[in-house]
Amino acid sequence: MAQATPARLPLANIRAVVMTQAWAGAFTTMLLADMGAEVIQIEALDRPDPWRGGYAPRLSGTYPDNEPGERPYNRASSFNSVNTNKFGITLDLNYQDGKDIFLDLVRVSDIVAENFSARVIPNFKLEYPVLRKVNPSLIMLRMPSYGCDGPYSLYMGNGGTTEPMSGLSSLMGYGDDPPMNSGIMHTDPVSGLYGLASLLIALHHRNRTGQGQLIDLSQQETSVHLIAHQVMDHTINGAPGNPKGNRDGRMAPHGNFPCDGDDSWVAIAVRSDQEWQRLCGIMGESELAEDRRFSDAAGRLSHVDELEQLVAQWTRERNAYDIMARLQAADIPCAPVLSAHEVLENPQLKARGFFEEVDHPQTGAYLHAGTPWRLSRSPSRVRRPAPALGQHSDQVLSTLLGVPADELLSLLERGIIGDTP
Repeated sequence: MAQATPARLPLANIRAVVMTQAWAGAFTTMLLADMGAEVIQIEALDRPDPWRGGYAPRLSGTYPDNEPGERPYNRASSFNSVNTNKFGITLDLNYQDGKDIFLDLVRVSDIVAENFSARVIPNFKLEYPVLRKVNPSLIMLRMPSYGCDGPYSLYMGNGGTTEPMSGLSSLMGYGDDPPMNSGIMHTDPVSGLYGLASLLIALHHRNRTGQGQLIDLSQQETSVHLIAHQVMDHTINGAPGNPKGNRDGRMAPHGNFPCDGDDSWVAIAVRSDQEWQRLCGIMGESELAEDRRFSDAAGRLSHVDELEQLVAQWTRERNAYDIMARLQAADIPCAPVLSAHEVLENPQLKARGFFEEVDHPQTGAYLHAGTPWRLSRSPSRVRRPAPALGQHSDQVLSTLLGVPADELLSLLERGIIGDTP
């Protein structure tokens, strides 16, 4: 089980009360917790985080050993993967008592974060001007998929809808086939990183000026930044930006090539004529180095179908890792294409201690992805597993806010707090 690091983490004096859920927002606030912030995650019993995988008979999660257990919402791998280092409470904001407690938490916190659709916070009447009245220096991060204003602001969304709406899907696909999504909701973690960056900037600003601020972060807009080059190319040159598979407009060969083994592939990117000459030597195809069709990048791009077939003939009979070793030794970018299971055994990630064993009381010990950076003076580790539903309600409300035991019991009896959906 991961142990707390003795070093003082950079955000150890920061408290965040958050209503983030699923991936984008939960990832932002998990990274905030990784940096030492005290992150208090709020859920409602009638609307727990959808990444908890539901509850019987509506189960949609992935569970250890494929066994939902008596409390499947505490065993779902998706939720547990992006909520480590947090405290978890339940609180129903439809009740005035719940809303009053939320405002009490805001009063003693530095950050509020949420990633509902843009209508939810106004419906609760908890917009930034209201929160500033109880905490003038508050930083609030709002992360609706399409931002807090504009014609799409009230639409719900996630990575599966913002990939096409940001233009990414128009670039994913093969040749004349229709555009496609990545299949992994790629824009969620990207906007999650933007969310963390925006909070760090806001904290820096507050440290200098004493002023809080409202951050309106659109997942669609952050995702457009991933294709800035293609947007500019279309704006300036009218380029259509059609799907190109794994091909590149300047490099060839550039793509994934089949290897020996079941569904085994290797990625190769040749950046220059010199690298092409070296690749030909490694392949034992010296005549290709003299072939005028492939002598420069323009020629290789013009004959890319033939080129890829020739490279694939060579890779198909060889091990992906052996190819990587030989090409990397010749300063040619190359790497095996790894499945999720293979990533767990990756020697680079193992050597850096990226994966950490986390012991969750309702799932047992499993490897989790660790913090994606290293700070030499304040190393971050997974200090606690993701919280069970409502796990810390009593602790947070009694210790932090001084709510007496009889009031906690009343809140429990009315379903404002609790640990069962």
